[in-house]
Amino acid sequence: MPEYSSAPQDRDRNFDDLTQRFRKTIYDSPRGALRLAALKQDFTDFSLPQKGMRVLDLGAGQGQFALWLAQQGAQLHLCDVSSQMLEQAKQSFAAAALPLQTRHCAVQDIDDHLPGQFDLVLNHAVLEWLADPMAALHTLCSKVAKDGTLSLMFYNLHGHRWRQLMIGRVHSPDSANQRLRAEGNSPGIPLDPLLVEQQLNQNGFEVLRWRGIRCIYDHMHQKIRERVGEADLTKSDLEFGLMEPYRQLGRYVHFLAKRRP
Repeated sequence: MPEYSSAPQDRDRNFDDLTQRFRKTIYDSPRGALRLAALKQDFTDFSLPQKGMRVLDLGAGQGQFALWLAQQGAQLHLCDVSSQMLEQAKQSFAAAALPLQTRHCAVQDIDDHLPGQFDLVLNHAVLEWLADPMAALHTLCSKVAKDGTLSLMFYNLHGHRWRQLMIGRVHSPDSANQRLRAEGNSPGIPLDPLLVEQQLNQNGFEVLRWRGIRCIYDHMHQKIRERVGEADLTKSDLEFGLMEPYRQLGRYVHFLAKRRP
C-alpha cells in the first residue's frame, strides 16, 4: 500500500471558504468537544501552560484551544494562512477581553513574520493539509526553545485506513470519500505516527505523551453513540486513547514532545 506520509499534495490548503462549515461541523460539534477535552487533559497532566509562557499556535484556525491557554495565563501568538479563521479567533479573544497577537501567514513563512523561539509551539490538524508536511515539521521544531514543548496533532494513517475498512472499502483502504475530499472535509495526507515520531527524535525531541483522539467515537455507529451518550463516550475515548493498541486507531494523534536542552 502507498504511504500517504511520503506522497505530497499539489499545494497547501487555505480554509477561507470553509470557515463557517468548520465551526458547525467540527468546532461546535461533539467531535470538536472531544478533541478539546483530550488536549486539555494532556496539557493538565503535564502542568501546561505555565503562567506567562510564550505560546505560538501555527495554523491556529479559529483559536478555540488557544483561548483556553490564554485563560490559563499564557501569552498567545496565532498564525494562520486563512484571514477568515484569524478573524474568528480575534473576535473570541476580544469577547473574553484577552490579549492576542496574530500573523497572517503560512507555517513555512513564520520566520519572516515572527522570528525567534517560543516556550510552547502548537500545530493542530495542519500537517495533513500541506504539500510537504515533513518540511513543515522541521520548521515547527525550529520554533521551539531549548527545553520547550511542541504540541502536535495530525490525521492518523492507521485510523484513516481502519475507518475505510469499517465502511466497506476493503479493496482500497487508502482511499477517501471523493465528495468530502472535494468539499475540503477530508485531509489529503494521513501521517504514520511512527514516522512522525522518528522525525521528532531526529530534530532533538522526546515524545512525552502519545494519544489517539476519537479512537472510539469515529468507529462507532451514530445510533450506538446516541444510546451510549456523549459523556460516557468521551470518558471512554479519553481512557482508551492512551492505551495500546487502541490509540493506534485514533482518527487523530496528539504528541506532546519536549525539546532536549
